[in-house]
Amino acid sequence: MRTGLLIAWLILGAVPLLWWVWTRRRTDIWRALPVPTALLDPDGNVRAVTGPDADTSFTLNSGVPAKGRIVRTHTNDGTPLAVAGVRGGALAVALPADPVTERRDRVLAELGSRLAHDINTPLSALHGHLDLIAHEPISANAQESVRTCQRELQRLQTTAQDLLMFTRLRAGAGRQSQHLIGALVEESVAALLLAADERGADLSVEVPAGRVLVQAAEGDLVRALRNLISNALTYGLGERRDVRVVVDADEDAVTVSVLDSGPGLTAEQIAAFSEPLRRGETGSTPGSGLGLAIVAEVLTAHGSKLEPSKLGPGVSFTLARIRP
Repeated sequence: MRTGLLIAWLILGAVPLLWWVWTRRRTDIWRALPVPTALLDPDGNVRAVTGPDADTSFTLNSGVPAKGRIVRTHTNDGTPLAVAGVRGGALAVALPADPVTERRDRVLAELGSRLAHDINTPLSALHGHLDLIAHEPISANAQESVRTCQRELQRLQTTAQDLLMFTRLRAGAGRQSQHLIGALVEESVAALLLAADERGADLSVEVPAGRVLVQAAEGDLVRALRNLISNALTYGLGERRDVRVVVDADEDAVTVSVLDSGPGLTAEQIAAFSEPLRRGETGSTPGSGLGLAIVAEVLTAHGSKLEPSKLGPGVSFTLARIRP
């Protein structure tokens, strides 16, 4: 009888001891993660941090990606992060430093900037001298040759500017802040109204009546929108010659669609044309080969990507909505 009671007491005493050892083991494993990890709320604020002690702030320089999206970004102090959008926020993992990749990105950015500048400067001078020649009393054939040269120079200047933009984005996107998506869309459209008139196209905007805020790098997102609208005006007019930019917002997300009257693009075509130097050509209007590649880089930095629109022929992307 006494032996049985002793065994029972030993078992009862061992249970909490084993539980304590197990919980310590689990806690030690969790704390032994090789990199700091944080759970973020939809606004990018830190809810919890695990992993080794570090000075990582986890303050993102970009917005929280949409659910199911994984983006590579940086904290405000320059720490590289992998951020995955999850329900109710995001999971951010601090990546180990990669000096080889970082140096490569810096070299590419510097090289791209130098090349773009060195190419653009003489092209601008050539364009100016051709403009002077065009105002001289020359033959009609010479006038046509001058106009052709000016068009080709303009193409080269556009390519140089796209190269500069693309290499800058590869080295790191611009700092993001809160903006009204309607204002960004209207700014993008305003710059292309003249181009739409020249093509005999109807370019219109549909935005929500209320204030809809998103986290965005203003200049980068406006450039991406202009590229999408310009592509629609160049390749997607069709017979109706109509381009619409539609903003649709719900409680959590904002979807921006650029709709045209052409045949539209499949997901496979979008992926193909988003690669650098892949061109879509119609007639005698070639692109620089970097337009959609720039769009893809900008959207990746914003935790989004380009997709076929569900509203009709065209493309769309989704950003997280910020509640005021």
